[in-house]
Amino acid sequence: MGSVAITAVPAEDRKRSDPTVGLSLTARPNRSLSPAARRWVAAGMCVPVLVVATVVTAQGAWLVLPFAGIEVAMIVFAFRWLRAGDGDFETVTVIGHDLVVRRSMRGQIAESRFNLHWVQVVFEPAGIARKSVLALRSHGRLHPIGDLMTESERSAAADYLVARIRHARTVTA
Repeated sequence: MGSVAITAVPAEDRKRSDPTVGLSLTARPNRSLSPAARRWVAAGMCVPVLVVATVVTAQGAWLVLPFAGIEVAMIVFAFRWLRAGDGDFETVTVIGHDLVVRRSMRGQIAESRFNLHWVQVVFEPAGIARKSVLALRSHGRLHPIGDLMTESERSAAADYLVARIRHARTVTA
């Protein structure tokens, strides 16, 4: 589903007055195929369909051709839809006394800021028919995060965020 990069500044490199206190969590979608490999897979799916449709059309069953065209169009559409999400990311960082969540989904960038001393991490484990929920709550607002993470990554991110926010509160207080 996704990949998470958690970076923290080593304690010896961090000054006590450093406002970022090393909190940085970034989630990106997991793309197992490179763009070039994705094109090869799409071609590998489209070429056989077109070859079979051409052979069957040459034998007189011309009604196969429009359906083969629709199938190829759907394959191309699916791979373009995947490519549109290549730049998606979600980043949680501490900047001064703010916890900043920056999210880019399909090219639309949104940023939310929370007061570090008021924000709470909310984690609800996965149930039978639903996935786990990771969110930040502050001043009556619930901001879900972690859509690009797997279940285990969400759980680990919740533990990490709780620990780092607690540490950041003590350093910036």
